Amino acid sequence: MTDSEKLDLILSEIQGVKSDMQGMKSEIQGIKSEIQDMKKKLDKLSLEELEIRKEIIMINRKISDTYNVALDALGTSVENRTWLEKGAFV
Repeated sequence: MTDSEKLDLILSEIQGVKSDMQGMKSEIQGIKSEIQDMKKKLDKLSLEELEIRKEIIMINRKISDTYNVALDALGTSVENRTWLEKGAFV
């Protein structure tokens, strides 16, 4: 093999490596883009989770308020019943 043929072979190999590296660079850019999209989605999910937590707190407050109203109503009805029973017999 002549020196010229050897140089042509080396040049061909270098061009192949260069082409492979460009393909990898393109793939890496695609991966970076996908990672950025995932970060955006995670940020959106975090905001939605915060909103859900706020709604859960509001629901818990409503449940607690409803329970307290029911408890007050029960207490009032017991007081009224006692008053009616004592008032009817006196």
